Amino acid sequence: MLKKIGRIIVFIVAVLFIVLSIGGIVGAWWVNNVASNVTLKAFSVVETGVGIVDTGVGRVETLIQTGRTEVQQAEETVVTISGNLQANHPVLTALSERLETRLGPTVDKIQEAMAPVRDALGTVSNAVSIANSIPFIQERAPRLEKIDTAFSRLGEMSADAQQLRSTLREAAAGRADQLTQETATTLTNLTSRVDTRLAEVETAVQEVQTEIQALQARLETLKSRLLLIYDLAALAATLLLLWVIYSQIVVIRHHARLFRTPAPAASAPSPAIEAPAEISVPAPPAEEAGDTSPDTGSAEVPVQGETA
Repeated sequence: MLKKIGRIIVFIVAVLFIVLSIGGIVGAWWVNNVASNVTLKAFSVVETGVGIVDTGVGRVETLIQTGRTEVQQAEETVVTISGNLQANHPVLTALSERLETRLGPTVDKIQEAMAPVRDALGTVSNAVSIANSIPFIQERAPRLEKIDTAFSRLGEMSADAQQLRSTLREAAAGRADQLTQETATTLTNLTSRVDTRLAEVETAVQEVQTEIQALQARLETLKSRLLLIYDLAALAATLLLLWVIYSQIVVIRHHARLFRTPAPAASAPSPAIEAPAEISVPAPPAEEAGDTSPDTGSAEVPVQGETA
């Protein structure tokens, strides 16, 4: 009876292990799905910020190249006419109008394009810092110092560009006989300084773009690696729990076979067999006369009626 109760308990425990193992398999893949979705969402935030930075930096770089082209052409024009500014007064007037219509709006567009780049870079940096809280993730967040330096250079360049336009406007509005070599030198210095500021901003922006592209490549590799780890962990848990299920099925089949096998009947005790009593064999009768057997020394008894 106790054996049956023990087997029933074994059955219950085995079935419980099987149910828990099946639930563990479902739970492992559910956790895998949740972790994958969270990872993809986290990386999507970074990827969105990286995309904004990349697009904004590309636009800023295009505008900077346009601005540098205008400034360099203005500088070449000033150098060309610097030998005779009075005779080339109309050229200065045309150059002033051109810078007002092209360089001024270009500088404003550069400043407008840099603002979302700075915000997106801050978002990316915060997201990477949060991701670095995970033990096995150590990514280098993009440095905001470079974009801040670019903003600083952009402010200085904007002031220099404003001074260049003002100086050129005054030279174009003044009388031709008031134009001197000092005016040409001032314009040349201003154009060179504006071009230098734009080159510094362009260099800083290009460095930021290089860092962002490298970060994007590293994050893509990290994302693929994390998703692979999640899948391998879920697969390992599934195989382990399948082995547990198989072992419990073996246990159930074993005890079920014992249930179906009838218990052997109790055999009656065999009676004790007594040893046979010792049988005494009587001595053989004495042999007739003439027997060659030795004489035992007993006296012969005459037989009555025997003739002499």
